[in-house]
Amino acid sequence: MHRRAPSWLLLVLLVFAGCSRCGGQQGGTKVTSPARFLPRGAPAALVVPDLGALGEKLARFQNLKLANFIAQLQNARTAESYVSSIMRQVGVDLRSRQAMEAAGIDPARGAGAALLGGNQAFSVLGVKDEKALTDTFARLARERLGASERAEQKVPGGTLITFSRSGAQQPALGLLFSEGYALLGAGAMVSQLSSYATLPAEKSLLQEPLLTASLNRLPAERDFYAFLPGGVGLLVPAGTTQSVTLTGSLGDRAVTLRMDTPWPDTQASLAALTPQQGPDLLGYLPEDSFLVARYRGDPSQLNGVWPYLVGSYVTRAVQETGFDVKGELLDKLKPGVVAGVSLSPTVQLGAGIPLLDPRRTNPFRFVHMVVMGESEDAAGFASTLEKLPSIAPRFGAEVKPSDINGQRVYLTSYRQGEGAHFAMVGDKVVLSAPRSRLEAALTRLQGPAGNSPVAEDLRASLQGPVLSAVLDLRRLSDAVKALPSEAWGIGGFAIKATTVRWLDATNDLRAVTLGLSEKEKALQAELTLWLAPQ
Repeated sequence: MHRRAPSWLLLVLLVFAGCSRCGGQQGGTKVTSPARFLPRGAPAALVVPDLGALGEKLARFQNLKLANFIAQLQNARTAESYVSSIMRQVGVDLRSRQAMEAAGIDPARGAGAALLGGNQAFSVLGVKDEKALTDTFARLARERLGASERAEQKVPGGTLITFSRSGAQQPALGLLFSEGYALLGAGAMVSQLSSYATLPAEKSLLQEPLLTASLNRLPAERDFYAFLPGGVGLLVPAGTTQSVTLTGSLGDRAVTLRMDTPWPDTQASLAALTPQQGPDLLGYLPEDSFLVARYRGDPSQLNGVWPYLVGSYVTRAVQETGFDVKGELLDKLKPGVVAGVSLSPTVQLGAGIPLLDPRRTNPFRFVHMVVMGESEDAAGFASTLEKLPSIAPRFGAEVKPSDINGQRVYLTSYRQGEGAHFAMVGDKVVLSAPRSRLEAALTRLQGPAGNSPVAEDLRASLQGPVLSAVLDLRRLSDAVKALPSEAWGIGGFAIKATTVRWLDATNDLRAVTLGLSEKEKALQAELTLWLAPQ
């Protein structure tokens, strides 16, 4: 007996069933891109360059251990069997180019979807066989929507076929054939399909200059792209940018999401994202760091950015102290600041993962941190550190000068325990917690840098972007598995067993990398999920 697919998933499959390649002309029709029917002003629009290729790539993911683990939570034997049951109910196997063609869809012609206001949406899909596609959606409408009454009429833009429930005031589903494409909508959207079939070219996504410019700046390799005019608060506040363009690509070893948004301010305000030459300090970070970040820009250019990074509470406290962040800190640091985060070997997980709010929980009971930088002015930076004890109370903390093996350090504490400690060795500046990590960092700084803690297969991710980060999922998983039994609390063997089972199910996931940069006065970001080699 087939498992019943969730109704929301079936709706998504219906809406996006038509996403495919923008291009590929058919039968002498004039329109060669589904973007021609999508309105420029839609809150969000999506296009998939090749549905057949995307379906084949997505099919690979059902073989991941994580996919099988999730499928078993749905009482399915494997991910492949679970997805196959959904495809049977949908009536089209979206993993197969041949199955889509048999259903009347042309996966080489291209398709897209527009998300409109009021929770309305419609999709555009390339047509290989009008009769077969009509029969496909007639079956879906009858079996999934209870809409068995079919009607056909000529409307501006093409031929509209509707499927309705008996006695209903409006169709449940509509399919409008126009110039080698089909526009698909449900409910109240059906009556609006004609207006999009006759949409003037200059009002369509095809002639959106912001989208065209973003796609030209981004890599040509992509399996889908989305356009959001005005943005939705991605990296910059909503409404402060003209648009956000997202692209995605699926490879054998990586899934990558890229973003491009025109910068709303001057080119000079992007100076913080201009790469600079600086020291390579990665070799000073702990070898067990599962999270590593690097900033290759000029810290002095972060003066207008740091308040957004630290939040309103810290910003207000800094302002009350009169501390000059730019003059005392940012201007005195060279490009190349790095940071590493490691799992605490004494972490207690018996009560689960806590809310890591430093005001209520000391984060350094769970993770250790080392931040390393090089000073432009060692004497000047030493003077800055001397000012910390007097301004720390404004932040609810206490900083005390101390000595570790003849090295002057500044030890921090606050209501929840240890804070982040400071020290300088020559021109190297270190911020570290807890104290044991500071002591280890001081020892490393006495000699040359060692090997980078970033695995060799992930190091390239830190080379290109100005701001980059690598989350090594394998190293984090190994660190959790290596925790002693006391880390799991009384009776924690059950918690550990469940955690290890989850980690084993996710060992197909190698790492997550993030990069932030600037290109032609646009802010760009790249997020990649790396898969372990099969």
